[in-house]
This record gives sequence, C-alpha cells and structure tokens, in this order.
Amino acid sequence: MANIGFIQHRLGRTDGVSLEVDKFRAVLERNGHTVHYCAGNDDVPGGQCIPELYPFHPITQRILMNATRELTDYDSPAALMREVREHADRIKPGFLRFIRDNRLDLVFPNNLLSVGYNLAGMLALGEAIRETGVRTVCHNHDFWWEDSGEVYPTCPEVVTFFEEHAPPVAPNVRHLVINRIAQAELRRRKGVESRVVPNVFDFDQPAWVVDDFNADFRAAVGLRPGDLFFLQATRILDRKGVELAIDVIAELNRPERRRRLESAPLYDGRRFGPGDRIVLVCAGYVEGIGLRGGYVQALVDKAAELGVDVVWCGERVKHGRGRDEHGKVYALWDAYVGADMVTYPSVWEGWGNQLIEAVFARLPVLLFEYPVYVSDLRDAGFRVASLGDVQGPRDERGLVTVAPAALRTATEQVMRSLQDADARHEAVEHNVERARARYSYEALERILDEVLAESGVRLQEGP
Repeated sequence: MANIGFIQHRLGRTDGVSLEVDKFRAVLERNGHTVHYCAGNDDVPGGQCIPELYPFHPITQRILMNATRELTDYDSPAALMREVREHADRIKPGFLRFIRDNRLDLVFPNNLLSVGYNLAGMLALGEAIRETGVRTVCHNHDFWWEDSGEVYPTCPEVVTFFEEHAPPVAPNVRHLVINRIAQAELRRRKGVESRVVPNVFDFDQPAWVVDDFNADFRAAVGLRPGDLFFLQATRILDRKGVELAIDVIAELNRPERRRRLESAPLYDGRRFGPGDRIVLVCAGYVEGIGLRGGYVQALVDKAAELGVDVVWCGERVKHGRGRDEHGKVYALWDAYVGADMVTYPSVWEGWGNQLIEAVFARLPVLLFEYPVYVSDLRDAGFRVASLGDVQGPRDERGLVTVAPAALRTATEQVMRSLQDADARHEAVEHNVERARARYSYEALERILDEVLAESGVRLQEGP
C-alpha cells in the first residue's frame, strides 16, 4: 500500500477543489492506501499546515494582489520577484518535511501548480518535487490563463514566471485536468498530454434528508414556511453569475407569475400565498481570491432595486456540521435538504460540483450553460432550466446579463418545476440516472486505477 499526499492552498472547505480532494481520499483509503494532507489552513485534523500557503497570509496576499491585480507595493517587477524567491525559501522546507517525514510514494498537488494564487508556493513545491524526485500527479482543476476573471498578470515578469512554472513539465510529473477545454489548451501551450478526470460524487451514500439537526435550517436563515427557497450553493465570486439568479427571481415575482403560483398547490402540495416570498439563499462564503471589489455590493444593490430577497448565510454553512459561539454550523448538504430549486448560473466553471450535488439531492437546477458545461456535460442529457449559453452585454454595474428571451424561457421552465410534480419527478430522476452512470465513485476508481498504475502505484492491491 502507498503513502499519498495531497497539497493545496487550503483544504477542508466547501470549494470544489476541497470537495474533490476528499473524494479522491475516500476512494484511495477504501483501497488500503494512507492519505496525508498539506495546506495553508488547519481545517483538516492531522494535516500538515504551512501557513504561508494560505492565500490570506500577509506576504502571500501581498504578492498575489501585486502579481495578479495591480503592482503597487513594490518599486519594480524585479522587487516583486525577489520577494517571491525569498518567500519560496521559507515555504520549501515544509514541503520537504511533508514528503520525507511521511515517506510519500506519490503526491497530488491540486491547483497549486496551475493557478497563480501563490507564486512562492508554486516555486517552492516545484523545487521540492525536483529535489526529492517524488512521483507527482498534478490535479489541475484550473489554470492561470483561463477566462475566469481571477488572474491578471500585472507585468511581463509574472507572465514569464507562470509560463515556466504553471504547470511544471518533468519526467516524474503527470497531469490530470477536469475538462476537455483545459486538456486541449495544456497540450497547445506546453506540449503536455493529460487525462480528463471529471468531478464525481458518492451516489451510494444515504440520501440527504431532514433530521433533528437540520430541521430548523430554513427558520435559522430567516425563511418562513410558505417561502420558496432558491439555493445558491457556490462561493460568491464574480464568475458565479449570481446576478442571473436574481434576474430569474425578479421575473417570478412579476404579478402575473405570482398569480399563477398562488392559483394551485405547488409540486409538494404547499400553497404559495400573497405574503410568501421567493428567496435566494447564498450558502457559500464570499471568496476573497479573484473577487472584483464591488461585486457583492453590486448584487445587493441589484436585488434591492428589483425587490428580490437575498439571504447571505455562508458563515453558518461549512464543510461539516458543528457549533460555534453563534450557534449551529450546518454542513453544505443541510442547505440542499430544504431547498425548492438550485441556482447554478455560473458563466465560468472548471467543471460543475454544485450541479451534481443538486442532481443527487433530486432538485431541479437553473443553469447558465457555461463553456465547460457545453464541452463536457451537455451530452450527458441533463434536464435543466437553461438560461442559454450566450452572455449579453454587462450592465451598468458590470454584472452579467442574458437576452430577455432566454430569461423568459428559463423562468417558464422554473415555473414548471415548481408547479408540475410529475414533470419535476421525472426530470430529477432522469438526471440522477445520467449522473450515476458517468460521475460516480466507481467511475473515479476505474480512472485512478489506471492513473496510479502509470505512476507505479496500484490502486487495488492484489492478494
């Protein structure tokens, strides 16, 4: 059996990378391997913490902002790159200890060597991999060059740095990507072949249901019994397109549609009355990396202008259940249990974790067909309320729009999900069947068996 290490800026959170690392860990451990975590935060018990890896470490954040937003705190690009070198020298001993003390047979860096959130960490880890010769599989969820709106190199020196180090090319390094667009672009830019490993989900786990812990979730976030609950489960970040969910709810709130909602029982037999609300519940945390400064306020202002109720509860929803000084901390899946609909209007995603979570939760989904959905997921045949795949011009706040016709079409599809119980049931069961066939742990196990064998490690040990 092998000792395997996972390395990332942060782990044990509700972001897509953290969730996928946990899934890899589950598959590896059930096949007898030992898994170790190394990150900049200490959310995962037993993991190694290198504080400088965390994006909000003071020096790390200063480098990040000056390298990818605006160069203001250094006299020159050369001064910035000197600090990258000095910071890397502080970080690298931690990586060497992690690899050597745990006698790692294989390491899986996740995004640290492909996205420009931590230049010093990228440099330090690349050097540690070369110096130790440890077999490495880079799980590249995102790349610095992608049109995600998160990384803008501020000078040619940063571009050169990324081109050299992100991601590394070496005999002991293999690469995984999570979509076909990334696979093609990595081949074009670096001449490197990679394997597409889609995000997966444990479809054999017990269904998410109301229990004694989460029964009060709706009330805890301020919802009344008759309110319609639209769940935005992603982090709050520009590319998540939350403004499109606000647009759809504004359409639902038009008097003629409210009259239709009030005219008959909803899909679950509830009555929606004149005093009931349609509420967008944002259960993800506000992202501090790559977030345009005015985005959240722009959402708040737009929702107020359109009369849309929005609840921000990311501080109460974490990776797992618990309690803090303010009371209960709910797991992300607790939020799904009480929802009527999931909104997933992202204009860019590396894959689509919250989409598959919604499918497992047997909830209908409002979706903008972002590029990777079109290239990698559309052919699965999911039935969704679609906002189309074409963005309109940005509005005066810099927020995403879609054509009015696309907005009306998606809103009518949402109406049907809320009112037609049979159609809703048929759609969500169809989606579960399609997702289970393609994106289960069993599918990941088959892929990992091949990937690890290519690296000299067997996933399933023989007798």
